[in-house]
Amino acid sequence: MERHAQVPDQAFIKPANAAMPQAAPYTVIRGPNPCDYEPKVVQTYSEDPEDWRKAIGDYLLFQFGVYDDPLSPQPVSLDESGIRYFERQLRLAGFDEPDRKPVKRILDIGCGWGHILRHLAGRFPECQRLDGVNVSVRQLEHCARLYERLDLGWRINLYLCNAQDVDLLPEPDKPYDLVIIRGVISHFPDTLYERAMKALHARLRPGGKVVISDNLYNIDLDSYQSDTQDDVDRIACKHRKTPAYFRQVLEQTGFDIHDMRVLPSNIDVAHWLMDSKANIEKHFPNGARGTLEELRVLAENWSVALIKNKVSTYSVIARKPGD
Repeated sequence: MERHAQVPDQAFIKPANAAMPQAAPYTVIRGPNPCDYEPKVVQTYSEDPEDWRKAIGDYLLFQFGVYDDPLSPQPVSLDESGIRYFERQLRLAGFDEPDRKPVKRILDIGCGWGHILRHLAGRFPECQRLDGVNVSVRQLEHCARLYERLDLGWRINLYLCNAQDVDLLPEPDKPYDLVIIRGVISHFPDTLYERAMKALHARLRPGGKVVISDNLYNIDLDSYQSDTQDDVDRIACKHRKTPAYFRQVLEQTGFDIHDMRVLPSNIDVAHWLMDSKANIEKHFPNGARGTLEELRVLAENWSVALIKNKVSTYSVIARKPGD
């Protein structure tokens, strides 16, 4: 697969109270109810993207991968496994069907370092409007540099915006056909998850699809105990959720669940985690810092929890009824 070239370290930062010039990398949108947990999430992704690249691959995909596809070259890289996983989700959502409707508007909630929107821009050439929201300025700046280099800035719009405020995005009269939320809801307190799904429901067209991937707990939350006994809120994921609660919120908000399954398999998630752990130990022989060190430690104890089936990564395809 195509690999990213290095991105020059340049960005323009828009002051929150300034008018939005055409070349600015993102627009600031703030609702009336700030989230107290947001600074923790921002801090989690504050490290240099080039350090993250050494740990999780050139595409900077941080939502695991599948390793069972016979078309994948061997050994399967983190980049390849991550794209295979996302493509499998899009297939489950019906986007490989020959009679699918055109996708005219896409939203990526928690757009990370930007590769998923880049991938979607290529996969859906008919879509001339793709929006990405994130609470991390560091990640948004990286996205902006990437899209500028690839001449995608005219199609992809970036917003410094909490997920609970997506109903405040521009052009509310033009609903989204496809929304991506991968590896993000684990960062949400329950109240924020519920608010975000209500805000999203208002902006999705009838018949529109939501592609979700997140980590859920297969056992009673009060009985879960990590194999690593400490009080660290690793990777800002302390707000645990069960599959039953996760589904309940979506359905009570008004979504239909088109598909919900464990994907990738627990073994594949453990494979991805141990590969990332090996990368961290290879590239940071004197020890990593910050979230990369949290990921290195989490990789081992989370893999044990996966083997014991205490946790799993779930793929969820939700749909707004109608159309």
